[in-house]
Amino acid sequence: MLLKSIKLNNIRSYLSQQIDFPTGSLLLSGDIGSGKSTILIAIEFALFGSKSAELPASSLLRHGKNEGFVELNFEVDNKPIIIKRTLKRGKNGIKQETGYIIIDGTKKELSP
Repeated sequence: MLLKSIKLNNIRSYLSQQIDFPTGSLLLSGDIGSGKSTILIAIEFALFGSKSAELPASSLLRHGKNEGFVELNFEVDNKPIIIKRTLKRGKNGIKQETGYIIIDGTKKELSP
C-alpha cells in the first residue's frame, strides 16, 4: 500500500486540510497537539470505520461541527483507491454515515 493523500474536513483539530504524502519514508513531527496523531487516526478511520469501543465517532468529529469526513487516496498493486467516510451529528449522537470506495475508477456507494 502506498499512501498518496488524505483530506480531513472537521476532523479533530483540522477544519479543512489536504495532506499529500511524498513517495518514500515519512516522519510526522511537530509540537504536542499539532495533529500528528489525528492523521494516523484518520487513516485508521478511512480504512476500518468507527468502532464504538476502539475508535468512537464522537472522538473524531470536530467539537461544535455537525458533519465531517475523511478521504484517503492510496494505491495497492498500482491500482488507485479512494475511500471516503463521513460523520454526522444527529439526535442520538455522532454516527458514521454512508461513504464510498473507488477502485481503479469504479465507484461503489457503501454504508457502515
